[in-house]
Formats: sequence, structure tokens, C-alpha cells
Amino acid sequence: MKRLITLVALFVAACSDALDQDTTAGQVVAVLAATSGDVTLVDVTRLETTAFDLAPGVPSSLDARGEDLVVALGDSVQVATTAGAGAVIPLADGSGAIGVAIEDDSIAWIANPGLNSVTRVNYRTRDTATFVAGVYPQAVAVSEQYVLFVNANLSGGQPVGPSSIRWLTRTSPILAFGTFPLSCTNARFTALGSDGLLYVVCSGSAGAADGKLAIVDPVNREEVAVLNGLGESPGPAAYHPSGRLLIASPTEGILEVNTATRTLVRGAGEGVKPEGDGVQALVVDRRGRVYAVAPRGCGGPGVVHVLHAPPDYRVIETVPVGVCPVAAVLAGTPVPP
Repeated sequence: MKRLITLVALFVAACSDALDQDTTAGQVVAVLAATSGDVTLVDVTRLETTAFDLAPGVPSSLDARGEDLVVALGDSVQVATTAGAGAVIPLADGSGAIGVAIEDDSIAWIANPGLNSVTRVNYRTRDTATFVAGVYPQAVAVSEQYVLFVNANLSGGQPVGPSSIRWLTRTSPILAFGTFPLSCTNARFTALGSDGLLYVVCSGSAGAADGKLAIVDPVNREEVAVLNGLGESPGPAAYHPSGRLLIASPTEGILEVNTATRTLVRGAGEGVKPEGDGVQALVVDRRGRVYAVAPRGCGGPGVVHVLHAPPDYRVIETVPVGVCPVAAVLAGTPVPP
């Protein structure tokens, strides 16, 4: 009986290892670096890296769909794949593009805060169409029915009123559903949860430590909850399969929200700081591992801390990336037969 139990345990462990490898095969974390102007790909199975340079510009954000990457570079976007950089698509002068969301295998949406507009880009044909947004849009999200633009409502870099969300339809002809205010200021980042809700991170005013999280129902187009306590200038969020929302914070590390109870589990002063680092961006892979991007002052290469799933967050490995990493996303590469 003891031998049987041992054999069963070994079999389960082997199956677990195989599943672990299968579920991550071909996955990479693409990390965008602002100062070095490149993208580093971290293989989530082997934790090996490759990198490629981008066209000149102001790298600020990126999104991925499979092997495809679309990178915002200020007044242009660059189409790339996980094999390397490709075509550059110009935007209108003064765009200041800082928000990207890929809709499908040919369409991406770009927020143009400098022009109070959003641009629909066909990244296969390079065709573009621009639509009116609100004041200073900074983030984009694509749900099953809508494209949602988050307007920060800034002037001179400071909030001048509540942020807002504007809805557009995904199907042609593209129609606007109007705009409604959020109960927070300087909305900067969005994350769609597997619960169907949209999570909007609001950074608030610099120095005021008034970061908040707005929870939005994208179907009924309404704000359903607001959580305080995110501290100074919280960053991008990532939805974890455990139902936690993880929020990057340059000052606090990793903040955590229980989305089932809509409560703040780790707020300001209670964040997880891997190896003492603040965190600029977060990615979660299919296993639930967390990839915490840390700039480390932007005086040299940044790092990605590969962490066990919450609530543990133990460091598995720390991987160097480009100088001053600002954003990251989970992408795919071709898997050999």
C-alpha cells in the first residue's frame, strides 16, 4: 500500500509538471522599456530573454493578441510580433498616445490625450479612423460589446474634475453611447476581470496619496463601487484567476483587492515589495504566477520579479530587462509541433 501511494504521488507530480509546461508553452511576458526603447520578451517556461529595438518615439504602453504586439510611441504606433519590430503607423501630431487595446486580429484602439480623441487602427492595412473622446483619455478597454475609453480630465498634468468613461460600439457603424463620470480623478489604467467587470485605477493628484479603484459594469454602463486607500499614484492592474485584483504601485509594490467582496486586502502601507522594489507593471500567466516589473530608478536595467501566486508572492527568479520599463503584457509565440 505504501509503495502504491508513492507511485500515485509521483504520477500526480509528473502530470502536474507536464500540465504546468503545457499551459505555459509559447507564452512570453513582453516588457516595454522607455529609456532604452526596446521590448524584452521573457519566456515564462524557461525564464530566458530576447529583445528587439523599437522605432524612435516615446514608448508608453503596449497590448498583445497572440504573437501580435501594438506599441504606443507618442505620435505613432509600431506594429510588431514576438519575432521582432515591424511597421510604424503615424498618428496625428500631438497625439501623445499612451493607451492601447487590441480588439481582434486586425483592429487596435489608441487613446490620444493630447488631442482629446481616440484612433481606430487597422494594424494589417495601416488604415486609421479617429473619434472624439473626452478630456485627456489615457486608457482603453475592449469588452465583448463595447470599446471603453477612460478620460482623465487633466489640465497641465493635474485633475480638474472627475474622470469619465465614454462608450463606443465595436460593430460598424461605430456609435457613441455617451459619457458618464467616475467617482475618482486621473483615471489612468483599466483591467477587465473574468467576472465581466471593468476595473479602473485612478491615480489622483500627485503628492496627495489619494489613489482609488472604480469598479464599472460595462454592460449596464454604470459605476458599481469605489475603493479608497491605494496611496500615491497607483499603476496598472492585473486580474488574477484566484479572483484577486493586483495593482502595481511604484511606492507600495503590489496592492491587492478581493473582487468577490470588493474589499482592499493590501492597501497603502501593506503592499508586497519583492526584494524591496516598487512595481511599475504586473502580468499574470496561466498558472497564476505573477511577473512584477520594477524600474529600479531607471539608472540602469530594470527587472522582472517572477513570483509565486498570491498570497505567497515568493520570488522564484529575478530577470533583467531594458532601462526604465514602463509596461508589460502577456503574449504568445509559435509553439513547435
